Amino acid sequence: MTNDTQLRRLSDDAFTYLISYANEHPADYFNPDTDFNEILRSRCGENYSIPVNVTVDPPISLKDPSEYSKPHHADKQALGFYKSLRGMTPRLASDPRILSYINHFYLHRYGIQRWPITKRTKARPSKQVASTSDHSTPKGIEKKRSHAKLHWLTTSSQRQQIWNASISGRTWWIAHVATKAADASGGAFTAKAALELFADKPEYYHRTMEYVVLRNPILLAECVRALMNEAHGINRNGYREMGMELNREAGARILDSLNRTDLRELVQRSADRLMRMKNCVTNRRDLIGANKFKVLSLGAGAQSTVLALMAEKGWEGLEKPDLAIFADTQWEPRAVYDHLKWLKNQLSYEVVTVTVGDIKANMLHGVNPDGDKFLDVPVFLVNPDGTKSVAARQCTTHYKITPIHREIRKRLKVPAGKRVPKDVQVEMWLGISADESIRMKPSRDEWIDNRYPLIEMNMTRAGIYKWFEGRYPGRRLPRSACVGCPYHDDMEWKWLKENEPKSFKDAVNVDISLRNVPAARGSLRGEAYLHKSRVPLGEVDFSRTRDYDDYMATECEGLCGV
Repeated sequence: MTNDTQLRRLSDDAFTYLISYANEHPADYFNPDTDFNEILRSRCGENYSIPVNVTVDPPISLKDPSEYSKPHHADKQALGFYKSLRGMTPRLASDPRILSYINHFYLHRYGIQRWPITKRTKARPSKQVASTSDHSTPKGIEKKRSHAKLHWLTTSSQRQQIWNASISGRTWWIAHVATKAADASGGAFTAKAALELFADKPEYYHRTMEYVVLRNPILLAECVRALMNEAHGINRNGYREMGMELNREAGARILDSLNRTDLRELVQRSADRLMRMKNCVTNRRDLIGANKFKVLSLGAGAQSTVLALMAEKGWEGLEKPDLAIFADTQWEPRAVYDHLKWLKNQLSYEVVTVTVGDIKANMLHGVNPDGDKFLDVPVFLVNPDGTKSVAARQCTTHYKITPIHREIRKRLKVPAGKRVPKDVQVEMWLGISADESIRMKPSRDEWIDNRYPLIEMNMTRAGIYKWFEGRYPGRRLPRSACVGCPYHDDMEWKWLKENEPKSFKDAVNVDISLRNVPAARGSLRGEAYLHKSRVPLGEVDFSRTRDYDDYMATECEGLCGV
């Protein structure tokens, strides 16, 4: 151990002097080049510190917190610091003079980045007169003064701040608690995993340190295990309630006399109760026991049709949704509307049709559903300079998502613009098959959780057709998409031309209008086309087709074509 370095403790005079120095020269604490050794030697002499029975091996090395997305995530490296202080005990790690020595001589640069002064940093009142050498505003001086004393010079009267705000105190204690919990967990988790939990959600660490009851190692381990499992997602209020419950339990029972099974049951019971309370969870999706409002987004195409019928028949244990919603753009092929009428007669649950307007009429006028001069359909463009591009695509949001969400809010009695209560959850069923899983997207609204039952059942498009044909022989499943959707491939255009010539002619007329009718051109600078070849739709040769395998595979919301 020839490379060991013995840790030292500030003398009482040196500690007192640094407190006054922080009052008079707070800016020096935010200068990484400040030489505290020289400052103390000039005032207190060579013997400003005394050795303690702790060695530093290997040398303390903590990465710059700025390398992490959030400063507190730097706590994830605390285990290395904890292990490098050989001989450190909880008693020694509670001595402000030892911690202050480490803060000034080992972790000064680290502390500047780990606890930066921000707009939210509060200045504590002080009667000290600002130093004339500090050119900051008086308010800025006070903020720096209180900030430096809090993190570098935590006193014995601020016991809580030792494990909370002291640079070395927090770094040592957060690793100590994680190690203590892991050692008592019986292999359920590692110290590294516990430390990452505390570093990612500091409120868990803070609440753990607040309750004496958690000094029982096994109970501590069970709480940390629960936070990783059945209590995953509990917020600071919930964990505080859990700590209070365990404290009350400790008053009625002697926790040390309980075995691990009893302690685990105690923690699990508390977690189960709290995870059912909306004010105790961070994310509504973690709330247990909430009655989810199940909504099927019904496009009346192959996939959503089969999903609707599977739910009606209870296929593979699939329950019925509370509601199915068909968002009508008013420009679907006639076959889709005929099919939807038939489908409604097959279902015992409610199917409602919603709409925000006629997408074809809006295209011809160059407006969106709100009447703004903006064509929200992804037409293919040839720009004035000859380059090619695609217009902004917002039609799915405007004509599908918006009316569906509006109807859901109406059913939930939540006005537009109002926050949906946390205990109200919506499960949105989307008819996407297993071979098109690339189209799966998380909901952009935290109160809606997207679900893909066909993927859960590993149903492919081929399997869907087979299932339907076996139960409804001779009936055709249509493809749901706007007549003039630019995402049609040649096979779709060809089918429309041969089977619904009136609809195809309608699309051809709109295609012509996009280039020749001023209102339809709207704000588009270039020439617009419905076909990806950027050739007038009526002139495109559809003799060559391709398979449907990757049709609409990049469709942005997963609400069209199903």
